[in-house]
Amino acid sequence: MTLTLHHLNASRSQRIVWLLAELGVPHEIVHYKRDETTNLAPPDLLKIHPMGKSPLLEDGDVVIAETGAIAEYLMGKYDTAYQLHPRPNSPEFPRYLEWLHAAEGAVFLPGLLQVYFRRVDMTGNPVEAMMAAEREKAASTIEAHLSKYAYFAGERFTAADCLMGFQIQMADSMGALANRPATKAWLEKMRARPAYKEMLKVGI
Repeated sequence: MTLTLHHLNASRSQRIVWLLAELGVPHEIVHYKRDETTNLAPPDLLKIHPMGKSPLLEDGDVVIAETGAIAEYLMGKYDTAYQLHPRPNSPEFPRYLEWLHAAEGAVFLPGLLQVYFRRVDMTGNPVEAMMAAEREKAASTIEAHLSKYAYFAGERFTAADCLMGFQIQMADSMGALANRPATKAWLEKMRARPAYKEMLKVGI
């Protein structure tokens, strides 16, 4: 049965659009639009999963949420030749796992909180400075890593690059890569990939 990705515009599900294009397995994409007033996902997603979030992946009777979980599921079931993820006994495997989940974890959270904080006046709130420091630490960690390695898992492209792409794209759109040459160079490599271009055609 064909894989189905439930894709919300302007969301992190673009990473799974990209990953599926890299994987090259047959799949369908069902598009959803955010509410223009609230910017929230439409209630139709609640019919697929009780959290009503995107991305959601359907594979036969399987419905799976959470970007990292979807990526691991796709790699385990469909990347049996290990083209997009290292073998578990590879020295790259721990790095791969770390960055695969950093994309939704400690590296990503400060940027997500910044999006939410824009909705309220945080002037003078000590949390604002704390989150700015955390964003700087995350950006510096990424820059140091990409100064040492060509890709997030090491010397070859993997699913971890797809998942980290959203955060780095956002940083670039805000002008935050001006002093991050290694991160900027990595992003330009990603933009040259055919599957990345396919993702853009689908819409982000």
